[in-house]
Amino acid sequence: QELEPFRLLWLEEPVPPENVDAMREVRASSRTPICCGENLFLRHGFREVLEKRAADILMPDFQKCGGLLEGRKIADMAHAYYVPVAPHCVVSPIGTMASCHVCAAIPNFLILEWHWLSRLELWRDFVQQGEIIEKGFIPVPDRPGLGVEMNDQAARKAQVPGTSWFGA
Repeated sequence: QELEPFRLLWLEEPVPPENVDAMREVRASSRTPICCGENLFLRHGFREVLEKRAADILMPDFQKCGGLLEGRKIADMAHAYYVPVAPHCVVSPIGTMASCHVCAAIPNFLILEWHWLSRLELWRDFVQQGEIIEKGFIPVPDRPGLGVEMNDQAARKAQVPGTSWFGA
């Protein structure tokens, strides 16, 4: 309740997300919206949260929750409960564009959580199109596929030493 004067968009996973009953108690005692889901997997991991009305906003990570189609199914399930979806997204521009395409297709999309500013220069170079964020928004491309092409040289710079290169 002490956070309410700050009018937060949400409070993210104030308790471990697998403790759905505790999450429900926090939600019942707060006017600040409760958001969870970046560490939940598949529709089955989100079902109890929705059934018990333990969160105001779901935050599936499309790269971790089971993929793009599973993310869409989670969003559809949340829509049946009138729960908005704010996907978690801390991946490359390629993963971000994939997430954007899913977000553009779901009626209960709220916002894409994105915080990659510390690597913005690398991020900007990672795709051949350059900067994909325009005035705080990411326009969904109408080109084939994801609508962006990876810059192999920039991606190789970001490669973790000792790992293999999937593009070679």
